[in-house]
Amino acid sequence: MKDDTLKVLQLPISTIAYIGDAVYSLYCRVRYLDLTRVDRIHKKVNQIVSREGQARSLDKLMNSLNELELSLVKRATNSKAAKKHGNDPLYRKSTAFETLVGFLYLSREYDRLGELIRITLENEQNDCVR
Repeated sequence: MKDDTLKVLQLPISTIAYIGDAVYSLYCRVRYLDLTRVDRIHKKVNQIVSREGQARSLDKLMNSLNELELSLVKRATNSKAAKKHGNDPLYRKSTAFETLVGFLYLSREYDRLGELIRITLENEQNDCVR
């Protein structure tokens, strides 16, 4: 395991998820620049980065995750940060998804991050708000 990975795994889940939320939000905003108008970009991105959208994204990825990623998702799902809103399964999944994104970004696994984000956004283009 790389040093970057070990350092990231020592961070609190809430910190990793916080970074992951920012990274995913920025990625989605850039991805939907073709909508040109800020209100359209905002509407589309909010659908994707909402707790429901992130929970859907995690579901799309589950079969593509490696052992370390699955372990991290499980840890994040059961974390104190994920239980902040009670036992809301969507919030727990969205926290796990944000943690996965944050982990890959902070571990400098940019290729893997891009690959997984592309999977999450595969069918979103067809649902664009025009």
